[in-house]
Amino acid sequence: MATGFQARWASKDRAEALRRAGQGMILDSFNGFIVIELTGSRLADGDVLSAQEADFELQPAWCLEKPTRLRQARRMIGLEIEEMAGAGA
Repeated sequence: MATGFQARWASKDRAEALRRAGQGMILDSFNGFIVIELTGSRLADGDVLSAQEADFELQPAWCLEKPTRLRQARRMIGLEIEEMAGAGA
């Protein structure tokens, strides 16, 4: 399902710059920073995550965000919104 958004890795410096500028959705994960951006916008400076990579990284076990924000990010890039066990809204 094409949504017009993609997930891309970002360096710490780039993620902070985007956060200050209010651009994209920046998510903290155990493996680094992930930016949800419009496809082709190139806001972040890392590789684009495949659907499988994004599905793995945007799980409560790996992503340090609130469940509501995590669900919003997953929805934006067209991933299934699973009921997150033990995760309150």
